[in-house]
Amino acid sequence: MKKTISGYWPLAIVVPLAAAAYLHICGNAASRASQAPLAAGQFAAELARAVSYGMIDDASTLPAKPMRAATAMPLADAS
Repeated sequence: MKKTISGYWPLAIVVPLAAAAYLHICGNAASRASQAPLAAGQFAAELARAVSYGMIDDASTLPAKPMRAATAMPLADAS
């Protein structure tokens, strides 16, 4: 019995789509792994680079809000 492409066309579509989906998922996992928290030295370098490019300046910062004053709790008498 001779089989033609008409019997295999679903496979010819599904296999490449599955391979593309697998590669897409693996690529996303690799990019997420590279986004680990920065070390202090790397953070300082990125901040300095952002300031030098003009992304951060004095006019763009909001004024700091003062912290609310902490109220002192009366000490309980130990009996």
